[in-house]
Amino acid sequence: MQFKLNIPNKITIIRVSLIPLFAIILLADIPYKKIFAAFIFTMLSISDFFDGYFARKKKQVTEFGKLIDPIADKLLISTALIFLIGKGVELWMAAAIIAREAVVTAIRIYLLPSRIVVPASNFGKAKTVVQSIAIVFVLLQLPFGWHSMLAAVLLTLISGIEYLARIRKMTGNKIINLPNLITLMRFLLIIPFVHYFLNSKINASLLIFAVITLGDKLDGISARVMKQMTAFGSMLDSFTDWTFVSATLAVFVYAGYIPVSFGILLVIPVISIGVIKLYHLKKYKKILASTLSKVSVGFGYITILALLINFVYKDIFLITSIIISYLAVLNFMLKSPKAAS
Repeated sequence: MQFKLNIPNKITIIRVSLIPLFAIILLADIPYKKIFAAFIFTMLSISDFFDGYFARKKKQVTEFGKLIDPIADKLLISTALIFLIGKGVELWMAAAIIAREAVVTAIRIYLLPSRIVVPASNFGKAKTVVQSIAIVFVLLQLPFGWHSMLAAVLLTLISGIEYLARIRKMTGNKIINLPNLITLMRFLLIIPFVHYFLNSKINASLLIFAVITLGDKLDGISARVMKQMTAFGSMLDSFTDWTFVSATLAVFVYAGYIPVSFGILLVIPVISIGVIKLYHLKKYKKILASTLSKVSVGFGYITILALLINFVYKDIFLITSIIISYLAVLNFMLKSPKAAS
């Protein structure tokens, strides 16, 4: 993918670089912070129109721009929603919108090499506008903020279903099938799992954890039984496992369930495995997998359970999980491209 630092891409890059500033203002204890945050959010949202306008007007549409522009939008919206949970935005609203955006973005990135492009629909354009308006309403605590956010959620889900229907029509069951829908359900449950854990509702977290774990087995079984094992399904399953483990690791360190030193030791192999898999997917068009990697994920799930229930030997499970994770990284580094599957 060739990168060109033209005007549209400059605007998009500036937009992405200012998202942390928006988050800092939301966290800061300063006068009129909601007004400042609403102003920056509005400016960043409006800039989305200008980069698209200049790209079309000056005929500077690039593959990089097509990829990074929607990602920038999703990052801005998701950041705002995460920081507004419990402050005018309910958990299920944020989870629905963020999950939809993450899934659609992942599918778009996956389809880039195949040159399959699904143009934005009227529903998609409308949901982006309504999402932005709803977030501004919530930031400024204006009347009908909750109702505007509800409208944003409904439009988001409708546009997501419409997008998946068009993908299904263009690609058959290679992307939209029962195993992948089960994996998607697992992905959607990560946010409520984290939310209930951070609010000390361990029983609810355990229940969601059980569903996520069971779903990990069901998607694989259904894929084999229905003969719907696809490259995208393998990627989505791996991404869901990686996201769940990463999110759980972060909240465990934050809540003091594991020492920061152990968290650092664990985050290194987690990030390394993600980078190695992405590299092999890009270079060899295959999902890198190994038995040791599957054992690492499985033992990681067992370790999460041991920590959740405060099992007496949880430290032994944690140390063993760290060792297996590093062995999995080493195995991936030594694994030949021909063995990728």
